[in-house]
Amino acid sequence: MVQVPTPPVGAPRAAPRQARAIATRETILEAAAHEFAAEGYHAASLSKILERSGVTKGALYFHFASKEAMALAVFDVMSEAFPRAVAAFECRHRDTDVLTMVVHLAIGIADLLAADVYSRGGMRVAAEGPVGQERTGWPYHFWEDVFAEMLTRAAAEGYLLPGVDPRTLAVTVVALGHGHRLGSTATTGLDDLRSRAVASWELLLDHLAAPAWLERWRAAGGMASVPSWSTEGGPDGAPGPVP
Repeated sequence: MVQVPTPPVGAPRAAPRQARAIATRETILEAAAHEFAAEGYHAASLSKILERSGVTKGALYFHFASKEAMALAVFDVMSEAFPRAVAAFECRHRDTDVLTMVVHLAIGIADLLAADVYSRGGMRVAAEGPVGQERTGWPYHFWEDVFAEMLTRAAAEGYLLPGVDPRTLAVTVVALGHGHRLGSTATTGLDDLRSRAVASWELLLDHLAAPAWLERWRAAGGMASVPSWSTEGGPDGAPGPVP
């Protein structure tokens, strides 16, 4: 039998140290995401982030040189995760007609924002500017493009009323979602975000969906048939910390 030599006493064990470092970084990043989501970037306090994370000040500054560095990292988690979440969502719903997918996705985003602190924190730091002008608009452009592509297919398949412009509708959908997020955050701490999204789509569908699609939608249960991402087990690749 080949004898594998053991490291001498005192030799460095890189893997455990690296794992601890990654865990510490994730702990700090999650604490920062909570503070950014709750207070916004400018009002978020380094002392509160430190307190929430439970790490030493030295550990915090080892991983993040500044509050801005934490904001960029939270934004990066969100921006890497959103495309993965959409791809996983489309894979799960590939047998669903595309307008139904649009509705499910729009309600699912409300579920995601209510449940995931990296999404909420990332959206707030994007809106408040510390990530730079190019990144500030990225979440809105991303979702507008996602919905525009899906709604263009819905129009081609005859699910939308004639004259409904997919790009204009996509911009409206994202603006509505953004407004609901702000209003729900201020009034109920996001407790009613899903119900706001549902009410909006009930109104929208009456004015944009083709009658035949609307009849099938209602026969299938309408809004009552829309599952939450939490009951589906969440979108694969949903936001979370990255090394």
